[in-house]
Amino acid sequence: MSAYETGALLSTAHPAAQRAFYEQKLLENLRTKSIMVPFTVMKEDFSARDTGRITYSEVFDTEPSWNALSESDIWLKGAHLDSRSLTIDLEIHGDVIKVSEYNELVNFWNSGDLRGLVDGKLGQNMVDTLDILARNAFLSNPYKTYVGGNSARSGLDHTDLFTVDMAETIRTHLEERDVPGIQAVTDADMQTMVCITTPRVIHDLRTATNSSWVDANQYAGAAKIFSGEVGMWNGVRFIRTNRLVLPNAASGDVTIQNSLNGATIPGQGAYATVDGVYTPGQSGSTRYITLTSVTTFAVGQKITIHDNALGTAVLETDGTQETRRIVNIDVGNNRISLDKPLLKAHGTGDYVTTGIDVQASIFVGGPGVVYAVGERPHVLNLPTIDDMAMIRRFGWRGFLKFQLFRPEFFEVVESTGSTA
Repeated sequence: MSAYETGALLSTAHPAAQRAFYEQKLLENLRTKSIMVPFTVMKEDFSARDTGRITYSEVFDTEPSWNALSESDIWLKGAHLDSRSLTIDLEIHGDVIKVSEYNELVNFWNSGDLRGLVDGKLGQNMVDTLDILARNAFLSNPYKTYVGGNSARSGLDHTDLFTVDMAETIRTHLEERDVPGIQAVTDADMQTMVCITTPRVIHDLRTATNSSWVDANQYAGAAKIFSGEVGMWNGVRFIRTNRLVLPNAASGDVTIQNSLNGATIPGQGAYATVDGVYTPGQSGSTRYITLTSVTTFAVGQKITIHDNALGTAVLETDGTQETRRIVNIDVGNNRISLDKPLLKAHGTGDYVTTGIDVQASIFVGGPGVVYAVGERPHVLNLPTIDDMAMIRRFGWRGFLKFQLFRPEFFEVVESTGSTA
């Protein structure tokens, strides 16, 4: 029995039938909103909830012997069958939304709309988490190309743009590796190749000289459209998502980096008025963050705050990071104000970095990442346990992991994008 089915974690106002309903609503969010997860292969083993491990295996194709047989060969050695396997150590992932009953944001609970919460903020939190975990597994592929002949993303500069000839080269690579989804008799059959990429890469392809881009609405009636699919070029179907924009992750031209001079708390940092329209953050919040120096930063720059214990580079695997736009600088006090409040806590000394956004493109010939599940993501309706019984808490939790398995089935290209 999973933890969410025990009375200790669920209020009696939500019996088993409702819990199952809300779990399905949560998973429906994943099916309808996720971009990266659908390109993984799911492996469920609910016994792994106790062991913490799932083994994923597959059998190799045989190697034929094409030597001629003689009349005396009445017994054959036979084709040998063999396999390969991967042991996946599962991880606990989840999150919780906690708000006081007197907080101005508690409209979900005040109206009793748990379904709206699951469909909305809680469901989106789960989708974001799982999509990022899937993305990170894809980006760990050793079959990776950095545009411009670079050996790492740190070398990418503003001129290292994605070009369509790379798609043709990658398709050839996948064909040579006998990837089943790419092998085809005719060019029309090879439209099964999919590229998941960023809006900026899509823009650069559409506006390229002699572009042969075809918008998805021109062929939508003849083909199944993937979530986020926007068009096709040279037999490759392109899916657009900002998930594959890695902010400030390259430093080929110049990187501006400083650090926090004092820890921050969630809700801090937003300027009082943004773009002459918005008043972000809560009343009484601190409207700035303090750096050791702000002299190299400028209004309008996009900064990423990230964990200084992981090195100076901005890494997609760093779950502490947040990216914001600078809207005001107080040079005398080394303070900057942001377009939105920080939603995570950051420690003194954490890096504040401005670099070049990396635009990642994933060319998928088949499922190369396993989505291993020992316990499905599910809703937690947690009891109020504070002294005043006024902190309402709803969360989700799953026991799972996204693991690279068939790296030869896809390739990754990392580039930059145009700035116009």
